[in-house]
Amino acid sequence: MLRSHQCAGFLVLSRELTVLDSNVSKLGVDAFSKSRTGADLTTLPESLLDNLKKIFHEDPKRAREDTGIEFVALDLKFHIRTIAINNQTVGAFIWITQVKTGNATADDVIHFAASTLEILTSKFSVEQEKTWLIKEQQAIVDHITDGLLVIERSGVVRFMNATAGRILNLVPKKSIGQRFSDLLDFEPIIHPIFESGVGYVDRELIIDSPRRHLHLIDTAVPIKNAQGQVVSIVNSFREIHRVRKIADRLQGNHARYTFESLIGSSESLQDATAAAHKAARGFANVLLNGESGVGKEVFAQAIHNGSSRVDGPFIAINCAALPRDLIESELFGYTSGSFTGARKEGRPGKFESATGGTIFLDEISELPLDVQAKLLRVLQEREVVRIGDTRGIPIDVRIISACNRDLRQLVQTKEFREDLFYRFNVIAITIPPLRKRQGDIAVLANHFLTKYAALLGKRTYRFQPSVLEKMMKYEWPGNVRELENCVERIVNLCDEEEVSDIYFSELDVAHALPESRQSGTLKSLRDAERDAIEAMLQACNCNITESARRLGISKPTLYAKIREHGVIVERAIR
Repeated sequence: MLRSHQCAGFLVLSRELTVLDSNVSKLGVDAFSKSRTGADLTTLPESLLDNLKKIFHEDPKRAREDTGIEFVALDLKFHIRTIAINNQTVGAFIWITQVKTGNATADDVIHFAASTLEILTSKFSVEQEKTWLIKEQQAIVDHITDGLLVIERSGVVRFMNATAGRILNLVPKKSIGQRFSDLLDFEPIIHPIFESGVGYVDRELIIDSPRRHLHLIDTAVPIKNAQGQVVSIVNSFREIHRVRKIADRLQGNHARYTFESLIGSSESLQDATAAAHKAARGFANVLLNGESGVGKEVFAQAIHNGSSRVDGPFIAINCAALPRDLIESELFGYTSGSFTGARKEGRPGKFESATGGTIFLDEISELPLDVQAKLLRVLQEREVVRIGDTRGIPIDVRIISACNRDLRQLVQTKEFREDLFYRFNVIAITIPPLRKRQGDIAVLANHFLTKYAALLGKRTYRFQPSVLEKMMKYEWPGNVRELENCVERIVNLCDEEEVSDIYFSELDVAHALPESRQSGTLKSLRDAERDAIEAMLQACNCNITESARRLGISKPTLYAKIREHGVIVERAIR
């Protein structure tokens, strides 16, 4: 008996012959024994299974063209109608009537059709959502900026996103299903993880093979089954230049100053600025000459920001501040275990970090000769070799160097390599000292006054004319740096709107300009040189080392000048 209904049935979806039923009590349960109740098709009559296999596997096109299949089994009559969507067979309606009662009533068929349509609608709604979800996930994975791979235990590529294909120079669709090692011209480093079961995070990976030169940050995560065996590895990686770009932004390795930051209208400054503009348009190395405090780094940053490397890092290094034993590791980097105290994972040097941008080497005259030799090779080969390694790492970096001493004189005294000097001195720019651009002193002083008054919230707006006059007569041995320091001190101390002489009384009168220069009287070059040497020796109490430093010449040169001009050196007793 079929109990309350003369018609019962069920719905079969997909080629895997999966049964969906909304209410078992209405689907002819009494037609089969309880052991065969439910969704297990293997317990149904053989003739029914044969017909379903015909619909889904053997000849689906012909099955779609048939008006229907009917047959009798177990004293029941089976009616089968195929379901096709977009010319594809996706399921079948099956309903059952008793042979004795004949065809089903209209109510029975309507009841079964309504239940079947409800199930079918729900099923395809879920399938549509799955399809959208898969497409969304595929779009997300393909558009993340990291390369992503999934490698099976057999070494076969299960998945590869678009970024991984770009980095490895592979086509993802063609690569999936092939052995990973067959796609590369180097041995993948992730294969040992299948045996060790130990992955890693953010490991630096340098690959230098015939077809690929890669520098990556690599992560490999093993996926294990219930028995703890690694069944696959999820491998993600990103290019090192992207990592460095983020690190540079966080560490502040960027240039703040532009050509608009160069304040002044004197002819000597305008000449230097024009030369810097021309240098910014090219790629050649630049050597900035000038005394301490004239703004060599401001010029270097302006050149960087005016060049095509503006989006790259700007890394400044004071060579005189580097410890002698650490200069090489700071400039060129090191591998793990290179020396005592070295990081386990190694560390890139400043030249690597500056790739794609500019490196500014200040006070290059202080570099030891052995480091100069290695630096020369970096400039020639455009690659660095880390301490403890033999592989060269290509770099793309522009070098701007600066010096407050006469490099040509250092070359003559064998304190600086001549070949390295020529590498640095492709474009030489001399930045004038502040005493040679007196017309800019008032402009700079007012600029710094405005800057620090706003910073400190002071209502200090101007200098008295007498203060500016005193500034003009001062020699400013510390140049712009000293002037800025002086104005900052004045703003901190002054509570009036106008800065008077009382805040400017600390200036060292020993550094006042000679009367001849104040009045505009011209002297010969020889006399001016003698006066400068005598004035400096007097200011430094005949300290030769300090006098040579302030004059921007070496001690041997100063001794030679003293003999040449007949200057008497007598240290005052204090």
